[in-house]
Amino acid sequence: MLTKRVREKGKLGLSRLLAKYEVGDKVIINIDPGIHKGMPHKRFQGKVGTVVEKRGRAYVLDLPQRKTSKYIIAGPEHIKRQK
Repeated sequence: MLTKRVREKGKLGLSRLLAKYEVGDKVIINIDPGIHKGMPHKRFQGKVGTVVEKRGRAYVLDLPQRKTSKYIIAGPEHIKRQK
């Protein structure tokens, strides 16, 4: 899960790094194993959350659980906008 295939290794594209997310946007946690800083725990891979706030370069995400919700801090390279 946290390994890249041979042809996917290397730097990320600028569009993924420079993406801006607004409060209330729905995003998918898609962990990039090549960048360790700002990486959420692997149990959240593929989960959908809502952007609550921005902290520095990172974003605070609200992930609904069964009865509660969790706040996850993730860097912009580990999230992408839900379509």
